[in-house]
Amino acid sequence: MSSFDIFSQELAEQLPAVIEEILSIPSENRVYSIAFVTTDDFYGFYVSFDYDTVDNPHNIWEHFEWKHAIYPSFLYQTLVDIVEGSTIDFTRTSDEKWAFAEQLMMLLNKHIQALPHEVFEKYGYQKEDILFFTTMSDGDYMDELLTESAKLFNQSETLEKYQISLED
Repeated sequence: MSSFDIFSQELAEQLPAVIEEILSIPSENRVYSIAFVTTDDFYGFYVSFDYDTVDNPHNIWEHFEWKHAIYPSFLYQTLVDIVEGSTIDFTRTSDEKWAFAEQLMMLLNKHIQALPHEVFEKYGYQKEDILFFTTMSDGDYMDELLTESAKLFNQSETLEKYQISLED
């Protein structure tokens, strides 16, 4: 079984619980966005999220200032294993590094789309209420990952609802 297959299996098994953990956190505000954030060399993911408040303009471009995050071990170690087993130089911008990013986006999208509606409905949400994306905490593909993943992971209605502009 390849490393990406293992990562996909772990996403299938554990991602619903991660999303449910976020949505179940008591708060007077509603979660509006969930981000899968990695480093510039793809050394693991953590999951960050932000709430809908009167003062919050839904600015996903400032995800690095969000104060809410969880750190599921399967999103860290499994990705580290993939990176360490790769011949790609993750310290430099390259076509291979971007192709790796695209592969991760496709895999995340597959599992985000497969999330059961019950995970959301249990806490008074619809899947379309949440804006999903992935990006880097810093690095050469930060903006590209955010833009491309937000378009890929979400319906256009969700992007419009939060007035998210993803123009290049």
